[in-house]
Amino acid sequence: MSDELSRRRFVQAGGVAAAAVTAAGGATAAFTATAAPAAAAERAASLRPADLQVDHLRSPLGIDDPEPTLSWRFAPGPRNQTQTAYQVRAASGDRALARPDLWDSGKVAGAAVEAVYGGRALRSRERVSWQVRVWDAQGRASQWSEPSHWEMGLLKPGDWTAQWIGNPAWTDPVPVPVTVEFTARTARHVRLDVTRLGLPIKEGWPDKVSRLQLAAIQVLDGAAPGTDLALHAPVTASESYTAAGQWEPEALTDGSLTTDTAPFGYTSMERHQQDLAEPIWIQLDLGEPRRFDRVLLYPRTDAMTDDGRTPNVPADFTVRTSDDGKAFDTAKEVKGQPAPPPMHRQPEALPVFAKDFTVSSRVREARLYATALGVLDITVNGRAVSGAVLEPPNTAHKERLVYSTYDVTRLLRSGGNEVRAELGNGMANVPSTPGRYQKLVRSDGAPAFIGQLEITFTDGRRTVVAADTTWRTALGATTFSSWYGGEDHDARRVPKDWRTAVRRDAPTARLAARMAPPIEQVETLRTKKITKPRDGVYVVDLGTNFAGWPRLRVEGPAGTTVTMRPGELLNDDGTVGQHTTGSPIWDTYTLSGKGTETWHPRFTYHGFRYLQLEGLPSAPDAGTVTGMVLRAANAPAGAFTSSHALLNDIHKIIDRAVQSNMYSVLTDCPHREKLGWLEQTNLVFPAVARNYDVAAYYGGLVRDIAEAQTSSGLVPDIAPEFTVFSGGFRDDPNWGNAIVFAPWQMYRAYGDVATLRTYYPNMTRYLDYLSGKAKGDLLDYGLGDWITFDPSTPTGVTATFGYHRAASALAGIAGVIGKTADAERYTALAKRIGAAFNAAYLKGDTYASGSQACDALALDMGVVPDDRRAAVLGHLVASVTAKGYHLTVGEIALPSVFRVLSAAGRDDVIHAVATQTGNPSYGYQVAHGATSLTENWDGPTSGNSQNHFMLGAIDEWFHNGLAGLGQADDSVGYRHLLVRPAVVGDITRAAAAYETPRGRAAASWRRTGKRLRLDVTVPPGATARVEVPLLGGTGRPKAPGDARWTGVQDGRGVFEIGSGDWTFEGASA
Repeated sequence: MSDELSRRRFVQAGGVAAAAVTAAGGATAAFTATAAPAAAAERAASLRPADLQVDHLRSPLGIDDPEPTLSWRFAPGPRNQTQTAYQVRAASGDRALARPDLWDSGKVAGAAVEAVYGGRALRSRERVSWQVRVWDAQGRASQWSEPSHWEMGLLKPGDWTAQWIGNPAWTDPVPVPVTVEFTARTARHVRLDVTRLGLPIKEGWPDKVSRLQLAAIQVLDGAAPGTDLALHAPVTASESYTAAGQWEPEALTDGSLTTDTAPFGYTSMERHQQDLAEPIWIQLDLGEPRRFDRVLLYPRTDAMTDDGRTPNVPADFTVRTSDDGKAFDTAKEVKGQPAPPPMHRQPEALPVFAKDFTVSSRVREARLYATALGVLDITVNGRAVSGAVLEPPNTAHKERLVYSTYDVTRLLRSGGNEVRAELGNGMANVPSTPGRYQKLVRSDGAPAFIGQLEITFTDGRRTVVAADTTWRTALGATTFSSWYGGEDHDARRVPKDWRTAVRRDAPTARLAARMAPPIEQVETLRTKKITKPRDGVYVVDLGTNFAGWPRLRVEGPAGTTVTMRPGELLNDDGTVGQHTTGSPIWDTYTLSGKGTETWHPRFTYHGFRYLQLEGLPSAPDAGTVTGMVLRAANAPAGAFTSSHALLNDIHKIIDRAVQSNMYSVLTDCPHREKLGWLEQTNLVFPAVARNYDVAAYYGGLVRDIAEAQTSSGLVPDIAPEFTVFSGGFRDDPNWGNAIVFAPWQMYRAYGDVATLRTYYPNMTRYLDYLSGKAKGDLLDYGLGDWITFDPSTPTGVTATFGYHRAASALAGIAGVIGKTADAERYTALAKRIGAAFNAAYLKGDTYASGSQACDALALDMGVVPDDRRAAVLGHLVASVTAKGYHLTVGEIALPSVFRVLSAAGRDDVIHAVATQTGNPSYGYQVAHGATSLTENWDGPTSGNSQNHFMLGAIDEWFHNGLAGLGQADDSVGYRHLLVRPAVVGDITRAAAAYETPRGRAAASWRRTGKRLRLDVTVPPGATARVEVPLLGGTGRPKAPGDARWTGVQDGRGVFEIGSGDWTFEGASA
């Protein structure tokens, strides 16, 4: 296949998905009939296309993909059916579909269940109707599907007539330096001698800490004020607390004037007093004698003292100059320097924008296009424009801002109308909040809004209500907004003192349409219990640890302030603890005094189970607090259950943790960090994708990863990279290789070739980056097997595992998209890595230290020599058994353990591991009250997050192994299923279901005494290999006559089947 093969041709040809399955041992050929005579084609087909999607979204509004992928699934049908051809047609309206004016694919032979739109170029705002019909194995055409629709967004910058607007009280934060002026002089060296430190702040010690901390030093000449003579000047210091890439002396002259993003600047060692016995000095070498008359000292901007002042600015200091760097003259001595005002100063409340307009004619349709720098809550005539919340999605705000399109036709009324937008800070503007928790401090600018409401009337006229300086603005009722620390709302504050909105410079980011499901409320939790640990303090237990909002219902006097403190665990005294979430976090609501009032945050969210209430005017009841569960609205796609209550509970806590972190970014936790740590995106994909349809969602995640990639090729550990960490917390192959492995897994699950093609250059740049760091085809850096119980696993083992995994996947990707030479090159690289890995770490019947992780990773890489594989597997099993069926691995090796044990037929070992209740185990978490998967194995008894899904790898085994519903190794998009249930231990039944790209697949089994029944559902167009456990027997299991028997293998009776519902029955000896 040539590099130039178009996306459209590839998809219409059925792609590699079709090729891979056709080559899978002839299974497809067994169920594909020859075309029937033409007369038969006139009869109704047995296939019925349904669930039509556009770019994996259902009837999306406002997309910006000019050639979207149109896909369909099949409703359940009879056995042994497959699609042999399809036809898609698209038109400017439902009535035009009979004679489509946009596109008619014609009859396209093949089994592909998607097609790339191939009609005329679509215009901004254009609405498209489309439908599909298919031909079955007998050549019979189906009825046309019900029409589905999509609508284009604003495709060109010129489509935006709106302006970015802001509130005059909210200005972009600007750092304020200490300016030291003196008589002009000429010198090469500049030195700062500090004898008394500035205002201390809290760090990790009991006492406050004093340091010398500066973001930058500039040297200027008043006669040429625009030139920083110290830019990129070498820096030396008497001392330095150096954290590479974050705090280091050379960062003082790198051109950055804040510590909001790394590299931050310079910091000295800590002191517990401000006066210094010996001066701390910093020296700059300007390279040659230069004339200057002032030095500017830029303070730390990402933190404040408890009372809101700038910390660690030198109080007493001297600026000295020298020609030779040895003999210094005094330029200026300063005593009692006050701290400059903080950079991140917040007005008294968050901004509100509004516009009144009149509707005097009948409205045919109305669309609102809107986004914000910050979090946007927008209404028309007081009603929410959609169910989406926490809009827009978090992205690299300087690269891409996502706008949404809302259908507001039904919200308009004849006569006067109002559109209103309220803004919170969100991740775009995280201020320093003394006394309130913050993970980081950053700002992409003050809150700003852009939006335009386009109204089309039934007579064809059109009007646009676009954001500009005719809109009014005020400071609203939200008086505090922090993505981490909470939200305050004063209901007495009705927006008044309206002013004219000011125009803001447009962000450098491009405006892009939303192409993934939004965050929505998906569930409501009721109060389970209320306690009163002390007077005036109540604790509400919602029963489940989740991510979302608390909804408060209260009545009382105006001015009464209710404080709400969310948390995952309770302190010994019964109050809410926040040691696992970051502390302190709270919301407040100040009552208006107007009857029963209901409120919830709108500009942040929390991870919590318990809510502590203070300041209530009366005792709460069961209706005072409810929990609003929020997550990305990815449709449920899978299900699992079994006869074992503990395994069901483990599945539930994994699922709750996935939900709690499935926001616009797939986060690590919904409270302390809220960052997109990529090892989870990469390693725990099955736990996400087997339970939710994330085809579109993961497309957005991969886009975030690509935008975070640096010019060196590095993919940082988090994406978007809202803060820059150092060392392994920024650069680890098992985090960064998500740029390769996430698209590869999307391809395996959904047949998504477009993502492979789009991000292939990013993947190759990352492999080049890793290769540049390798020595002898090995890597030896990073975080290792994170949170392992066995620290003996060498970092080089985990790092090289990540390198090999990326190289192997990229070889496969290159082959899929037709880059044969690249495929050969990366295959050779993977082989060299494997050989080097064996040479360095293979030690007889084990690897490296002999830890469980070392053996599991080697086996999962597929590099263990054939004559050693059984022995290494035996060593792993012996280690697990010797530990009482407890695992000692961390999150990197955990998926490998389950994969290699299941592949080797040792599901009995996995079952034994899964049913343990001692520490470390999943059962330990359940036994100690966990309702969501925890960060550490010891879960509720540890001080870490109680809502992490990174240890959720066992959920893949629940679906694929225990229930037995998996995909064959050579299959793409679940075209060929592998049904291979693990009938182990005391489990008497298990079941799983999954919405594949072709339709619903399912497998369920029940063991009654010596008899086993296995029920299988295969969607139309797919086939399956079914391996029925013989349970020690030798007879052929009972099966439908059209199931093709292929014999006994590894104690299982093997059948090949086509689509439909099937039942197999067997009995043990």
